[in-house]
Amino acid sequence: MKKFLIFAFLIRILFIFGPYHPDLGNHLDWGNRFWEYGPKNFYSASVWSVGWPNQPPGTIYLWAGVSKINDIVFSFFWWLNLKFPLFPSNIIPFLKVYLHPALVKLPSVLAEIGIGWIIFLLVSKYGDRKKALFSSALFLFNPAIIYNSAIWGQTDGIINFFALLSFYLALKNKHFLSLFIFCLSVYFKFSLIIFFPVLLIVFLKKEISLKKILVSGLIAVVIFIFISLPFSKGNPVLWIFNLYKDRIVGGQGNMLTANAYNLWAMIYGIDFSRTDQGIFLGLTYKWWGWIIFLIFSGSVLFQFFVKRLTSQSLLLTLSLISFSAFLFLTNMHERYLYPVFPYLAILVVLQAVPLWFYLVISCIHLLNLYNLWFYPEIPGLKEFLSYRIFLPCRLMSFILILLFLQLYSFLLRSKSGKIA
Repeated sequence: MKKFLIFAFLIRILFIFGPYHPDLGNHLDWGNRFWEYGPKNFYSASVWSVGWPNQPPGTIYLWAGVSKINDIVFSFFWWLNLKFPLFPSNIIPFLKVYLHPALVKLPSVLAEIGIGWIIFLLVSKYGDRKKALFSSALFLFNPAIIYNSAIWGQTDGIINFFALLSFYLALKNKHFLSLFIFCLSVYFKFSLIIFFPVLLIVFLKKEISLKKILVSGLIAVVIFIFISLPFSKGNPVLWIFNLYKDRIVGGQGNMLTANAYNLWAMIYGIDFSRTDQGIFLGLTYKWWGWIIFLIFSGSVLFQFFVKRLTSQSLLLTLSLISFSAFLFLTNMHERYLYPVFPYLAILVVLQAVPLWFYLVISCIHLLNLYNLWFYPEIPGLKEFLSYRIFLPCRLMSFILILLFLQLYSFLLRSKSGKIA
């Protein structure tokens, strides 16, 4: 398995020194300016090279650390260049351009290797090493996953690693570590908060007392408030509450779809001029998105609650909740389908979903990631994706909705089994 993970890592290393998505400019800028402004003035500063910071302190700490590592590594190579005449000096301009972006990509790359390892551990408990390797391979060598981290340079791998690790620890009855790691995911990015009700149900099914859950949660929150003290001004509890309310949740925009192939793209195509404040039958699109999402996710949570805890029911639940959020909520980015892939990769080898199901979703997701950035340039593909007012996009969105409904039917038909 170690050689397997090393190979997956090396494949990603081949790409991290190449071009990167413009979104990465924020991560580079935030990391550099952390040391310029200091944490106390960081979120209140008004001058930014790309965009103002709209992510929690965990992400900012990460990019600040990467920025400092970049300075140290570059300084070391510069010292070698000055000290040794035989040192290839032409590497210096290359490092000046590509070293920092590559280091920004590296945490997500390492996180994906960690996800592959946890997938292997989860499947290995069924006693079949070959299936465990295959399940891990479905995730690690998925071109869409590699594109997300090693080429684009996004952080979805990091928060999903923490989420998967949290559920793995919960199944191992390590409730405090599980809750702490889950809070760490939210401390880096808020998007996987949708998994929190699932984690609570797992705790209840594992017969963890409500008192232990509350105490563990309180300790975790206090730790993260303490870590955030350098950023806060005045009351740290109120500061972090307002940060999440105003910047992280409230500052994410109101597009109908942010290039996600979902319900709204199926109806209107990729149209950034449309906001989620449009009215349909007296309610905004945003409210309709939440209503549809809550109907599906609520019924999924109910099914999970009334059935006995099995690996299959847990994985189906996590897949469906993240899938429904992507398909029905407004302002969704194309990257937000990422959480379904670790869980579907396991469900394939558990024979809960067919392999073709995983492959079709992966292909559509890869095309969705490619749309708008269009890197690398592939003749004809850009024109195909935007053909007849995004007709291919609408069709792929429709296919994803059909696949979601089929996955939903898998949950309804799944039988209860031995506790995980």
